[in-house]
Amino acid sequence: MKKTYQMYFGRNTPDGYVTDQQWDSFQDIISMSFAGYTVQDVAGAWKGDPERTKLVTVNTKYQDKIQDVCDAYISAFNQDAVGLRVSEPMRFVTRVCEVA
Repeated sequence: MKKTYQMYFGRNTPDGYVTDQQWDSFQDIISMSFAGYTVQDVAGAWKGDPERTKLVTVNTKYQDKIQDVCDAYISAFNQDAVGLRVSEPMRFVTRVCEVA
């Protein structure tokens, strides 16, 4: 069953910061994994330090792909964690009808 996943990718690293170019390259992994998603720039904090963060929202039934994307980010940028929120599936309203 589909669920909505929100992944919080902090951009601070032990060695500095995930640059826009590095993020764009990583976003290619997301694009290869999901046909549709939303990316937002949000502000957050980790262990008391302010941190610019990318919030990626995906509506999918493939929980394993979500885990793979999170693991790839942790590995690529030496992160402690990726925040993950799971909720009921997002609904879409179209001109013709509501799509589940």
